Amino acid sequence: MISDFITWLCRSPRRLVVVTLSTIILVFVLGSALLGNDAPSDGGDAPRAATGSTSAVVPASDGYVTAAVDFVTLWAKTEPNETKSDWLARLTPLATPDYASALETTDPSALPGAAPDGEPVVRFLAQESAMIAVPLSDGSSVLVTVVAGEGTSEPMVSDVQPNTGD
Repeated sequence: MISDFITWLCRSPRRLVVVTLSTIILVFVLGSALLGNDAPSDGGDAPRAATGSTSAVVPASDGYVTAAVDFVTLWAKTEPNETKSDWLARLTPLATPDYASALETTDPSALPGAAPDGEPVVRFLAQESAMIAVPLSDGSSVLVTVVAGEGTSEPMVSDVQPNTGD
């Protein structure tokens, strides 16, 4: 019986190739299935390389938002009969030393003259800095950069710009 099969198989080269390839594929598939050597799928039990993972720490924005709103409240307009020196004296404790120096060149008549009004929006937040959009009562808003305090734990303002959008 085996000799008849071999004789039948060898009479045609095409038949020999088809049967041989089919047998090889069948042996490979059955062998892999029986021995469990399948390639691991996404949910497979195959061992994976160990990777370290760390959890991201999202800093709290409350201190930055409070610092931005408090600063803008004092910065946005001068009080009646207030001198530029008085205005600067109010702002200096809330600003970084570099920004406090830069404020000396500010013309108080160019200030928006509108107090904060509405909900501030955190535009950027990192471990030691944040950008807060503070809406004003005149419908405009300013973008305030706040950094971790230098030598203190209190956040300090390092810049104020018109919030012109993205």
